[in-house]
Amino acid sequence: MRYVVIVAYRVFPTQREMFFNLVTKEADALVQNELGTLHVTNMLDQTDLNKFLNLKIFESQEAYEEHKKGAILKAFLKEVDELLIEGPTVIFEGIHMYSCDDYTLEQKSGEDMSAYFRR
Repeated sequence: MRYVVIVAYRVFPTQREMFFNLVTKEADALVQNELGTLHVTNMLDQTDLNKFLNLKIFESQEAYEEHKKGAILKAFLKEVDELLIEGPTVIFEGIHMYSCDDYTLEQKSGEDMSAYFRR
């Protein structure tokens, strides 16, 4: 069962662009290199431009546990440490129930697509 984690970060105003570049680099590396990482979305808060949310969807809770031990996440956290006012703060962790982009996620995870078309 897919597993979702949402993490919040607040960065120094002068470091927003640097953080965005690093979080984008991390997202690309994760979906290309961690088979259990199915999707990463990075978001910027409209009312607090120093607040970023990071949504990750994993193949399973076990894949998330592997991700937490992985070199990509460790390198990212080391790189962004001095850019942060607060965070990383996990604000949600739980089971993924439905997404309108299930087709893409199912393709990547290798699940049988026939069930998708029977919905």
